[in-house]
Amino acid sequence: MSGITTSPNFLCTLSRNAQLLYEIYLYALSAYLPLTSRYLHAVFKSAPTSVQAEYLLGCYFREARPSCIARRAGLVSKVLQYPICNQLVLEAILRHPTCPRELTGHTELPRRLFRSLAPRPSHQQDKSPWSEDVDPLPFLRFLYNHPRIPEPDANRNEGYALTKAVYAGFLPLVSFLLDHGASPACKGGLPVMVAIKQKDLALVRKLIERDGAVRAGSPRKRKAAELDDTRQENAAGMEQEAGRQERRTVAKKRKLEDRMEVNKEMLKLAVKCDARNIVDYLMKEKGCVPDMQTLMLMRM
Repeated sequence: MSGITTSPNFLCTLSRNAQLLYEIYLYALSAYLPLTSRYLHAVFKSAPTSVQAEYLLGCYFREARPSCIARRAGLVSKVLQYPICNQLVLEAILRHPTCPRELTGHTELPRRLFRSLAPRPSHQQDKSPWSEDVDPLPFLRFLYNHPRIPEPDANRNEGYALTKAVYAGFLPLVSFLLDHGASPACKGGLPVMVAIKQKDLALVRKLIERDGAVRAGSPRKRKAAELDDTRQENAAGMEQEAGRQERRTVAKKRKLEDRMEVNKEMLKLAVKCDARNIVDYLMKEKGCVPDMQTLMLMRM
């Protein structure tokens, strides 16, 4: 049996079969064809990037010719919806002779790029923090930096990308999205709410303030550093009251520079989570006034 599977004739036959299947694949332009059998799924999954690129271009042109909606969405947004579209495939699409030189429309970041983001297990947070080379960050850099690709909108899908990055604690991705226009105010400030639930003051500050800094390292290390800062502030006592007044004045001056305004729901959530440093930040630095329900919670 091994002699048959490794013979040149057998390999040549397999190669010819694969080429024929690629032709059928490109002619049919059917997303269901690879699902008809495990063999076909394996063949099309391992197809060269040139084949994948030609398939996605064919799917786009078939949809765009009769539909002005598809044309307005743009080629890049449409092909990004397909799971097979990674950076190599998209580069092959842009090199293809049938790809328009001037790409119109806008670029939507699909949810699939961020859906798998989740917090690292606690035993891994100190050993392997999120780095600049973890997906989807390299692909996002390519999308934002390529001169032919219309700039993606980081706030599509109600800020799903930023919310997932905050939820996962993916600080390099959070910074990247904020630098490219992602707004923490999307969906009622959900990214900030997620950071409050994590009791991460540095991340809350980063989301709200344009000059907010986030310490590197794991949430555990950042929390320890925040506690140390709190102890130092408490030790100063009343002698620092004038400094606090000055910081409030500075905060008021830069309120227009903040990415969003805090609200009472954020303060209420911080109280419920017993995130006292975040409560102090929202009340003293951001001037958020608690409602009666929040005051009752604070007295309990």
